[in-house]
Amino acid sequence: MGTNNSKETSNLTLIHAENKNPSMICKSLVNNQPNYYCGWQEICRCSHADWLHGNAEFFGFAPHKFICNSELHSVCAPGFCSESLSHKLHHGSIRSSSKRFQSSTSIRSKKLREHFEYNHIPAMISSLQNYSVHGIVNGCSVSGLDHGDTIMLLIYSVVLEKTKFIIVDLKLNRYVCAIGDDYNGLIDARKVHAACSMDRTQVIVRVPLTGGATVLDFYKIVKKESKLYRRIVPVDITTQFQFCPNYWSSRLAFYTYSSDTPARLMNYTISNLPQSGSTKTPIQTLPFTQPFHGSYLCLVNVHTWSISKNQSLLIEDGFRLLSLVYTPDSVYLILTFVDNLCHCGQTLPISYFDIYHGNTLQRLQRIYTQLVTHVCPWHMCRNPLTPIFSRCSSRMAFCTTKNNGGRELQVSVIVLPNDLLLKSICRRTIIHYLNKIHGKIEDITGELPDRLNQYIQYRPEFQ
Repeated sequence: MGTNNSKETSNLTLIHAENKNPSMICKSLVNNQPNYYCGWQEICRCSHADWLHGNAEFFGFAPHKFICNSELHSVCAPGFCSESLSHKLHHGSIRSSSKRFQSSTSIRSKKLREHFEYNHIPAMISSLQNYSVHGIVNGCSVSGLDHGDTIMLLIYSVVLEKTKFIIVDLKLNRYVCAIGDDYNGLIDARKVHAACSMDRTQVIVRVPLTGGATVLDFYKIVKKESKLYRRIVPVDITTQFQFCPNYWSSRLAFYTYSSDTPARLMNYTISNLPQSGSTKTPIQTLPFTQPFHGSYLCLVNVHTWSISKNQSLLIEDGFRLLSLVYTPDSVYLILTFVDNLCHCGQTLPISYFDIYHGNTLQRLQRIYTQLVTHVCPWHMCRNPLTPIFSRCSSRMAFCTTKNNGGRELQVSVIVLPNDLLLKSICRRTIIHYLNKIHGKIEDITGELPDRLNQYIQYRPEFQ
């Protein structure tokens, strides 16, 4: 568990022992594990093999592979790797010129398309309207719509020359709804970003239009139908956002880059509005005023689109935002930045994490890391570049090769400081203890009051 004695802003230096075998560090920690750690302390540095063979479970993490070799595995969706396959469905080849590699990729891409079209897309859409799957939005599941349970598919009709989106519940293995009917042309799934509220009543999509502008579309989901009720145009193509896990639908963490280009916020009526609501005249058009020029992060009330907190960001030269993700308890917000270079060759990509408090947006820590060659932030899976969190939200794990010259992929585990709220500390302690005795939350839910039961399971507290 972490303590509250280290919340000032500073850069974290990852300390690596002189021992040439990094797994010995974790074995030593396992045998002499203290009860408490300081916030931001690195408590484990191990090889990826040792991580998979016991270290992840020991430190309270769910099983997770940080590697991606473009093979069929369950990192992004059951049986499929979304980043390495889905956005290349209609390109026919990857970076390699090998015919054997292209053929293998084509076969896997075909299986991916057929899997979703047969199991999840209604026949009226796939057959009558001639829509076929062309990608998975948001890439790997850890930064997806609902941490892997819900994904968004980009589908395109050659006959209609239109793009729309399908939301699929992988846990229940069912179709949720279709979004958008007025997106002309084939849109690249890599340029689309989406987020779904915790109660699945709202979906926000950043979409590049054929005219060159990028828009932010807001949809309400009502009985398997989506209705557009707001559009902001234009927005920056790098804009990212994530619903706060502690709110059902009202709070959004929002990152964007503001320029001198004036933006508009257009509201539409929801009653009797078809899916292609943006083709109708908006009932209200307002100037969209942004609090800063340049990059900034803010907390927004989605219902009123009012900003409660905002923070200007200073991004290092040559870096860009890759992902934005909350810890499961909503206490921390982690922004992952990567350099702008292509690393498909021999060069080593560099990334860093900026960790912000989820309620105040105060930057608490910056962690630098470095990865092995051929891990390219532009052309490969985000999985090796995205951090994960322990079941009790007290620890963060990520890939790195810093301090070993890029020879071997390693996994580092960092302790996150406790939040000041007593109930948050108690939740961490309970879940941490259950993990220690190999128990599950379901084992104690019948003995707890209803509100405590929901809190232990990270159910949202606010609307």
